[in-house]
Amino acid sequence: MESMHKKILQKLARQEIDILKNAKQPLVRVAGPWTTGGFGYEENIRRFDRAEKALRERGYTIVDYFTSEETIKKLRSEDVSPDLIMNEYHKPILESGYIQKAFFMPRSDESAGATWERNFIRDHTNIQIEELPEDWIK
Repeated sequence: MESMHKKILQKLARQEIDILKNAKQPLVRVAGPWTTGGFGYEENIRRFDRAEKALRERGYTIVDYFTSEETIKKLRSEDVSPDLIMNEYHKPILESGYIQKAFFMPRSDESAGATWERNFIRDHTNIQIEELPEDWIK
């Protein structure tokens, strides 16, 4: 079963990378609490939407991985490990070379996924890390 989940995640990552190839630069990613930490899933998503809007208003193109979120949510419900999701989906996207900057939401340090992203970006990519100001998403 894990190999099937791995293939699904790899396919999703390839689809996202294909989209990134043609995206207008500068291309940025928002990272922050979604499912763990922060303000709870629903409020985290609302804050995430406001962060993306604020960045678009400042001229950035956002990596929109909400397109894959429904599939990933389904995989999570099937007990797919967060490590598998991070390694097979997020890692290839971060390594693609198309993302210039990652903006980390307030309280992202409470999120297991965002902490993994920050460490991976810092240690394995040339993506710039910036903290997203709280007043951008109020």
